[in-house]
Amino acid sequence: MPAATVRASPLLSDGRALLDADRLLRAGVGDRRASFELAFTAMPPHAGFLVVAGVESALDALALDGGRLDAAEVFAARAACGLSDALVERLAGAPLSVDIDAMPDGTVAFPGTPVVSVEGPFVEALLVGALLVPALRRGTAAATRAARLHIASDGGAVVDGSSARVPFADEALALARAAHVGGTAATTSALAAAALGIPFRGEAGIDLGELAPPPSPLEGSWPWYADRVIDLGGRDEEALLLEARRVGTTAGGWVASGLAEPGEGLPAVRYELVALEESGAWALRQGTSGRGDVIAGRKMVARYFDEAGRAVTDVIHLAHERMLAPRALGVARLTPLARAVVRGGHALESPEPPSVGRERSVAARQLLPYAVAHLRAPARYPVQLSPALIALREPDPPSTLR
Repeated sequence: MPAATVRASPLLSDGRALLDADRLLRAGVGDRRASFELAFTAMPPHAGFLVVAGVESALDALALDGGRLDAAEVFAARAACGLSDALVERLAGAPLSVDIDAMPDGTVAFPGTPVVSVEGPFVEALLVGALLVPALRRGTAAATRAARLHIASDGGAVVDGSSARVPFADEALALARAAHVGGTAATTSALAAAALGIPFRGEAGIDLGELAPPPSPLEGSWPWYADRVIDLGGRDEEALLLEARRVGTTAGGWVASGLAEPGEGLPAVRYELVALEESGAWALRQGTSGRGDVIAGRKMVARYFDEAGRAVTDVIHLAHERMLAPRALGVARLTPLARAVVRGGHALESPEPPSVGRERSVAARQLLPYAVAHLRAPARYPVQLSPALIALREPDPPSTLR
């Protein structure tokens, strides 16, 4: 009888990715160094920006068991999926050895820009992507919804009421982190408050009438408000919050219960091969899926700011290309958006608390052109390609993987 609960490495969760990895080994390219990039390709309706979230949760998941795949788990996956002995030998007990550069949680991003770059043995880079895609897609969706509710509240206290309704601890913590990164001020999840340091905000919901106990002595010793919290109900929360504010409703907090709902709020994402090592050098690759929106080459992204500190444009460069000087665009300064987070399978820094991501996202939103943050019909933020990338889009593009 199968075990009731199995806690295996997240690298073994996607059976199709394992079959692809098996095929890479049989083709003799599984240990070649490969470079993948994760990018969002479209935003939810009416969204002018995305708030990146899920990076820290994904890195935490990759660190399970020191980044190693348990041999017993690999053998179980072979039995379930029909994997080859070669893949089992390649994965069993092997430490993760990829390099990862990523925009940190709370970064404001736009479609088409590489948010995460993964480099390492082809097999490992492929399997890491199977974890990164759902983690960042769900995390970014929740963080972006939370950011929009924060805007709709005009800076009022939005409370994450969603993570307390998620049945599994890992998913609940990932959701609570993403919501706080996006802009929620507190959570109703006792687990998230204890584990992540997110402020707790909750009130007893049961009405005992004449059996009610006297007021808690804790009232006043933590953020307690004269106005009660109002639960937005989980559907059309943004519209309900705007309407409540329009008619003058006040509250000590607005509880968002629908941050994990799928609906139309999930951004589209792709994870594609952009370079593959051949004879000791990088060869450009335009993905493995045949998508026309994939631009080959290892890349980096910089954001450019004017004299007043407002974001003006993002420019995507090739990794070996000198970044465009700010004066070439008539602006004051630039800053790269991604940073190195993993080298050789080892994290380069301690986990970042969600409060840091929240500060980053709130500050970044305030630097956007005002119309980009509109909740309806937002302006489009400009994202440009560098001269070297524009040249790559000319005739004779690099081949896809055969």
